[in-house]
Amino acid sequence: MQKNILIIEDELNILRILSSYFEKDGYTVFQATDGKEGLSLFLNTKIDLIILDVMLPKIDGFELAKRIRSNSNVPIIIMTALGDETNMLKGYQLNCDDYIVKPFPPKVLVSKANVLLKRINNSADLTNIYKVGPLELNFLTNELKIDGVNKEISKTEFELLAFLIKNKNKACSRTLLLDEIWGLDVYVDGRIVDTYIKNLRKILKPYTYIKTVFGVGYQFEESYEKD
Repeated sequence: MQKNILIIEDELNILRILSSYFEKDGYTVFQATDGKEGLSLFLNTKIDLIILDVMLPKIDGFELAKRIRSNSNVPIIIMTALGDETNMLKGYQLNCDDYIVKPFPPKVLVSKANVLLKRINNSADLTNIYKVGPLELNFLTNELKIDGVNKEISKTEFELLAFLIKNKNKACSRTLLLDEIWGLDVYVDGRIVDTYIKNLRKILKPYTYIKTVFGVGYQFEESYEKD
């Protein structure tokens, strides 16, 4: 299956190297060197995944991610030299799916992209629509509704919620969630699970479906509560 990736990076050497690695892995690569050009390419091209630098001319990466998320759930991986917690959380709050700090081995980024797209494709293996109380999850369209209202949810948030639902009423450890959602061959900080669970709980409000199992991790319970 053809995979179209959009890399938005203003450092030409990095752009050239990353493009080469992704092309070798079978991707069709589209390139942009500023945020305005990147937005135009995204709006006029079928893109399966975006690799997005933060410090871009014309439109910075965070603002660009915000604009893209206003009408699309396309997977977004942020790449930047801004490795502090504040900027990382800002990226996740914008519903980006992953965050990688420069410098990094290009093979790691390719691996992250492959894991992310694999998870998205595998979501079709689940059966149609899951409903419990006011919650409705469409596994084919990656849509979530609460009380009949569509809720904005990123690809990673959706995959995490879908995995918890597949294992409903079972305690899932942080390690299991990291391995299943982010992949065995990709290193991410374990705290990312807590961040995503916190985001999911906000999305599911005013209902509480995800319980903390102290000393273990989290579990999805069909016997929901209302805040």
